[in-house]
Amino acid sequence: MPWTAPRVGAESEVEALAAEWIAPYHQAEHLVRARDWLVHLTPSATAEMRIAAITHDIERMFPGGPVLGHADVRWDDPAYLFPHSLRSAEVVSVWLANLGPVAATVDVAEIRRLIGLHEVGGLNGADDVQAADSLSFLETLAGVTRGWVLSGTCSRVQAERKLQYMVDRVRVPAATRLAGPLLERALDQLPADTATAEVAGR
Repeated sequence: MPWTAPRVGAESEVEALAAEWIAPYHQAEHLVRARDWLVHLTPSATAEMRIAAITHDIERMFPGGPVLGHADVRWDDPAYLFPHSLRSAEVVSVWLANLGPVAATVDVAEIRRLIGLHEVGGLNGADDVQAADSLSFLETLAGVTRGWVLSGTCSRVQAERKLQYMVDRVRVPAATRLAGPLLERALDQLPADTATAEVAGR
């Protein structure tokens, strides 16, 4: 797909270690591609921005986190988004603290801030991390969204709302333009409706 971001390698030792750390996570590709999209959007992205992008959802790799009710949740519900974001920020902070001296090469507080804002965006790079998350979601998790409908986890309409929300929340103009083809492709992957999904799933 010519309109996707090229893959990039780690730029720092901490980023390389982060890539190894997240590898067992079942949605690690989403995190890696968020980093790639971030660099595509913002070539001057700091080490902290890159590490935040590649780790932003990692709390889901560990049990006990907030639970999302896909069927009827508002996709912008702060009761889920904030606990999720802040738990990821805390998990990454603990991981960085255990790295030893190499962690001193990055600003841990800044990484924590950026992860804490990855769902809503914000100043000084937070909008860029959020936009990269959105583009990566549309690229890598369209099949997961389709699976929600096929399994009856949520309706097609609810899945459409999620995909559209991932575009609507973006405030980086270049990312909004890039999101169009990704959104169209993701919507095309959704089953026609719940009844169709039930038949297809048999």
